[in-house]
Amino acid sequence: MAISNGLGQAFYYGGYDLSGDTGSADDIGGGLVGTQDITTIDLSAFKRIGLLRDGRISWGAFFNKATGRAHERLGALPTADRHLMWATGAAIGDPAACLVGKQINYDPTRAQDGSLTIAVNAQGNAYGLEWCDLLTAGQRTDAAATNGTAAEFGYDGEDFVLLPGASGDYVSTPDAAALDITGDIDLRVRVAMDDWTPAAESTLIAKYTATGNQRSYALAVTATGALIFRWSEDGTVEKSETSSAVNTFTNGSTHWVRVTLDADVGGTDATVTFYTSEDGSTWTALGAAQSNGATTSIFASTAVLELGGQTLGTVNRLAGKIFRAQVLSGIAGTSVAAPIASASSNSVTDATPRTWTVNGAAYISSHTVHGLQAYLQAFSFAGTDVTVKLQHSHDNSTFADITGGGFTQITAGPTTERIEVAAGTEIRRYVRAVTVTTGGFTSLVFAVAANVNTSAVTF
Repeated sequence: MAISNGLGQAFYYGGYDLSGDTGSADDIGGGLVGTQDITTIDLSAFKRIGLLRDGRISWGAFFNKATGRAHERLGALPTADRHLMWATGAAIGDPAACLVGKQINYDPTRAQDGSLTIAVNAQGNAYGLEWCDLLTAGQRTDAAATNGTAAEFGYDGEDFVLLPGASGDYVSTPDAAALDITGDIDLRVRVAMDDWTPAAESTLIAKYTATGNQRSYALAVTATGALIFRWSEDGTVEKSETSSAVNTFTNGSTHWVRVTLDADVGGTDATVTFYTSEDGSTWTALGAAQSNGATTSIFASTAVLELGGQTLGTVNRLAGKIFRAQVLSGIAGTSVAAPIASASSNSVTDATPRTWTVNGAAYISSHTVHGLQAYLQAFSFAGTDVTVKLQHSHDNSTFADITGGGFTQITAGPTTERIEVAAGTEIRRYVRAVTVTTGGFTSLVFAVAANVNTSAVTF
């Protein structure tokens, strides 16, 4: 029976490419079988969790009795689980439906024209159907250790500005009248510091430059892990208060930090209060409120408002990620700056509005912190050994191994495998499949697809 048209798709079954023996995808589906309401009386909205996942792939196969083709692979109706991958295209990043399941039928039908086609169905028997993105352009052939090209997952995670911490790495918006707050002020930043007890004081947000004595206000983290608020009444003389408690955050973890200045308390004092939060709504004081001993004010400087440093990113630089920040005129007052990193627009957006510029080697990236699942179909192998593993990157340039992202070493083919990276593991914006070897190899033909979780998943 001649094929009249095609879809440019591919179907891999148990380490064999059955695309040339497949005429149709009749049903590809699955997902959650339902949800369960777990709303408690202290919540103001419904809360639900997903129940079990299911999956299925049904397809129409042509009869082909050649070695390694459809009849040999499907006709015996194997009782063991099989790995299936239906690729909707042949480019990196194209969707692929992946399933670990049981083949439950093999039903041939003779048509009037004499053709023999077979209806085949596989049902999920482990994890349900998972829609992944290809990390290989269809099948990939490596003749030696190869890095490969990355797929981008950046627009589904949480976006941030990555600040390497070198001089000139910062984000800024020009001076504006609304930013010249002279009384009560409220500064908030969602940040992940590489080191929450940095070697030197690290500024989170500041309108503060020593050049020309243009100091207004700044929030930073000290080497001991305390928060410090600096301000000036005249642009020249610096005043500061430091939190009486220090943070206990794990390096690299993400948190909200906040400082408020009440510039006039009863006409005799001013107080600075520091906070931390996990959600940006519920705040916990970091130590006691600090008394200035007299009322105060803030100098209206001409300095830019910047993230990640002072004096145009040259002083007290931050190494880490800033997700968003906010400057409010008044405690819990009017928002006058609200920068949010946006990977989809490769910029920092601000609804107040402000125009932000990313400077130096700082850049916009994205990540998730819920791990991933990945599928390998290895069709043939020649050599001593090869290992396929996953790497990730913020900038599509510098890559690192994903913790738990390595498949089992291959010494023979065909073979298949599914891996899952633990929940809570960071997955950066770009992900690629690489091959490494200890004893050498001359050929590996394989395909890899991955699903990066954007919410918590339990298997």
